[in-house]
Amino acid sequence: MSKKRRNRHKKEVQEPRFDFDEAKELTVGQAIRKNEEVEAGVLPEDSILDKYVKQHKDEIEADKFATRQYKKEELVETQSLDDLIQEVREAVEESEASSEEVPILPPLPLDDEEQGLDSLLLEDENPIEMTEEVEEEQNLSRLEQEGSEKKSKKGFVLTALAFVSVIICVSAYYVYRQVNRSTQEIQTSQSSSSEQNVQPILEDFNSQYDAFYTDSNKTALKNSQFDKLSQLKTLLDKLEGSREHTLAKSKYDSLATQIKAIQDVNAQFEKPAIVDGVLDTNAKVKSDAKFTDIKTGNTELDKVLDKAISLGKSQQTSVSSSSSSQTSSSNSSQTSSNTISETKPSSSNETRSSRSEVNMGLSSAGVAVQRSASRVAYNQSAIDDSNNSAWDFADGVLEQILATSRSRGYITGNQYILERVNIVNGNGYYNLYKPDGTYLFTLNCKTGYFVGNGSGHADALDF
Repeated sequence: MSKKRRNRHKKEVQEPRFDFDEAKELTVGQAIRKNEEVEAGVLPEDSILDKYVKQHKDEIEADKFATRQYKKEELVETQSLDDLIQEVREAVEESEASSEEVPILPPLPLDDEEQGLDSLLLEDENPIEMTEEVEEEQNLSRLEQEGSEKKSKKGFVLTALAFVSVIICVSAYYVYRQVNRSTQEIQTSQSSSSEQNVQPILEDFNSQYDAFYTDSNKTALKNSQFDKLSQLKTLLDKLEGSREHTLAKSKYDSLATQIKAIQDVNAQFEKPAIVDGVLDTNAKVKSDAKFTDIKTGNTELDKVLDKAISLGKSQQTSVSSSSSSQTSSSNSSQTSSNTISETKPSSSNETRSSRSEVNMGLSSAGVAVQRSASRVAYNQSAIDDSNNSAWDFADGVLEQILATSRSRGYITGNQYILERVNIVNGNGYYNLYKPDGTYLFTLNCKTGYFVGNGSGHADALDF
């Protein structure tokens, strides 16, 4: 620091005074101006810049505070996209306006006398001091101009950054939409192509699936189609991955379950008992047959399966009863070979043929049998002719009729009553009753034809 500046600093710290003697020689305006300078701490050796700073200290401080507030406001987070664009536009307009303005220090107010005094003072001042003051004033002006330029550049940079951000956001959104649209078009194209490839396979699958059934209602299966199940499985595998696969698989699984159930039941007979959904009552059960209840979900097929199982079980029961009866009859003949007793039946329901004794069922003694419901009228003289060959059942006829009755739920096991009714055209006719005497139907022991009084049954007899 130069000696002159140190002296100036010392003088600045001294308490300012306005000399009364000096004031007497000044005009009123000059005295007021001088008093303001003294109160502001202005010294005679102060440059114009120093004088301005001291006299306008409050305004400069206020301007600094406003500047700090402006910087704080710049840190506020950006608003939505529409608000940001509006702010950018306003910033551009402000930056253009501010770039044209150059801050200029306001001149000191001078009256005519003061102008003359200042001119006289300037002429008397040291040239070196005048140079320094001019340089300081120029530096201050240049600094203020540079600050204004920096603010203008800063505003322009912020504007540019904002525009770049907007462009980046818009570009990114556009690229996203294009990629998403392309992906959807590819997926749609692939889906359409896949559906075109699957459709012929699906049609072939449905065609072969329908061929397994005998009717459009799909209640009965064709036995001849069972071996083609593997071909249907091949078509099902080709549908895997398509939306049609789920429904096709449910059809295949149901069909496979039904086929297996029929095959399992047929395997218990010497020949298939269920053929194309119809039960063959002439099928003979195997000696080692084992039956279990089976349900497939196909109501009509489940009924046929139940009948086949009942037929098999009744045949097993008949064979077992026949063996036991034959053994019992043989023992009875040996023990009573020397004793012959002849008894005459007291009623028609106690009449039995020795050749049909095994399968005659229960006695009707003490039971209120519904004879009035019989489709064939009772003929007591024919009933008394017990040795007439017309009463003999043809081979397998009675077993078949009983098996059918069991499968339909008419009777259970050998719990039934069988009565002779009449002989017509050389054929013996019997009535079948439930154990409680309820009439079921009348049957021909030679042909196996039987008919009852139920709704929907045949109205005519076979003679």
